[in-house]
Order: sequence, then structure tokens, then C-alpha cells
Amino acid sequence: MTLPTKVPATTPQGGQVFAFQPFLQTFCRPAQTFVINPSRRTTIVGQQGTRLTFYPGSFTDHLGNPQMEQVTLKLTEVFSKDEIIFSGLPTTCEDRVLESAGQFRLEATAKNAELSLRKEVTVELPVPDHVSNPMAMHLFQGSESSTRAFRSGYNFDWHQEDAKPLTLVKSMGRRYFHFSIDQLNWWNCDSFYKSRQKAMLSIKMDTHIEEFEDKLAFLVFKDINTVVRMYPMGHRFSAMHIPTQMSVSILCMAYAKQQLYLGETDILRTSNTMLRLPIYPVTEAELIEHIKKLI
Repeated sequence: MTLPTKVPATTPQGGQVFAFQPFLQTFCRPAQTFVINPSRRTTIVGQQGTRLTFYPGSFTDHLGNPQMEQVTLKLTEVFSKDEIIFSGLPTTCEDRVLESAGQFRLEATAKNAELSLRKEVTVELPVPDHVSNPMAMHLFQGSESSTRAFRSGYNFDWHQEDAKPLTLVKSMGRRYFHFSIDQLNWWNCDSFYKSRQKAMLSIKMDTHIEEFEDKLAFLVFKDINTVVRMYPMGHRFSAMHIPTQMSVSILCMAYAKQQLYLGETDILRTSNTMLRLPIYPVTEAELIEHIKKLI
């Protein structure tokens, strides 16, 4: 599976060919590390409240043998729009727009060797205040896109695991989504955003620069926790099947000859439209600050 986290990191000053996805990943929230005894029932709690419960004999090595020695777990939590952009995990499923309640990734190793799950892990993910309809949330797993529309080699997409909505539970005055996972992977609590009418939004970069080493554009929704990656074609980007009458920000970034560029604009009501978007040079710090200010 081609996940964005497998791409080696780089920076504009690095020796590798510049690419935005690994560059942005260097600004992700770092993974949290836990060390557990796999022969005991253990619950770990992430910094943003994700609770995972492991049962005795939950792990196996690459040969399928039960892992009984010390296990190192890594948990990555992604809840906000800027974290979604940094991690490279936009909220879409086969071009359908998703509203995210939270994403996380679970990894497990023993003596630096990757492990697999033998038993399901029980998960309780906190329900954020911004979620419009918690009862409509479903579980999605990180997968590959069947459309392969991104020419940059990016091929990540979310796959719905179950047609049934997630169960809600309450613990110590807080609501959680309650479910189980059977693989070490990226997971996401989402709902399909329903809209009777949909549109295609397109932008054309207004610039004198003919060739960029890499470029990237996102639609960032104002009222729901949703980020859509736009399809590139030359100096243009497009996003299809976008709900109409939504308030969004467009963020376009590009890189050429050791210089970062940024273009941004707000749309009060989405509709079928083509915009010319001026882009201007920015520093690395300015670009990251713009992304972190997205709400």
C-alpha cells in the first residue's frame, strides 16, 4: 500500500528533488511512543484522548508466531485541518467528500521488527465538539485510490469499513466513538457529506513561471472538518463533486528554483467556477504559518 508516510522527508534546502508531501510531513505532530507487555491487558491514551485497549496475545511476528516480549507502539493522532494537510490525508473517499471526526495511525514493533495484529484492538475516539452529526459517523481505513488521478504519485484514499454507523458511548462525562480495528494502519471516523447539488471548482495559477518542481492545492472547508486535495493539470487544479453553497478557502503552493510560492483565496459559496489565483513568493515559516491558521 502506498501511504504518504512512506515517502522520505526532505526540505527546500535538502539534496533530494523537492516534493511537497514529504516536506509538509516534517511539520506533522510527532508520533507518541508506548512500551507495553503483550501478555497483559493494557490501555493506552493518546494526547488528544484516543483510547486503545490491547488484550493478551494481540501481536504476531512476520512468521505468525505470538509476540510475548516487550512491544513498542507508535500512535499518531490527526484531528485538525492543518494536521490533515501536514499528514497528507485529505478527507475524501473515491472523490466523495468526508467530514472527519478524527484520524489516527497505529504501529507496533518488537526489536525494530514490524508486528501484525492477532486480536482486535478496542478503540474509543473522543467525539469533537465540531462534528455536525456524530450519529452518522462510520469507520474508514487507509487504502489506495482506484482513480489514480494524481500524477504526482500520490495514491492514498479512505475506504469505508462498515455500512453501520459507529457506536457512541459515554465515559467520565465525555462521549466517544466505540469500535474495533484488526489491522495496524491509518483509521478515520468520517461521514459522507450529503448535498443535493455538486460542483467542480477549478483554479489557474496566475504566474509568469513556466515550470515548477512540485505544486499542491487544497480546498479547506470553513464549517466542517474537511480538506480536499485538488487534481493538478499543468498550471490548473480542479476539485470535483464538491457540495454547493459551502464556504471554503483555497490554498495553492508551488516550488521552483529553491523558492516557495503561495496563493490563497476564500469562496463564500461554492459553485461551478474557474478562478485565476495569483501566487507570490513566501518563506518556509510564512507558508507553515498560513497552514496552521486554517480553521
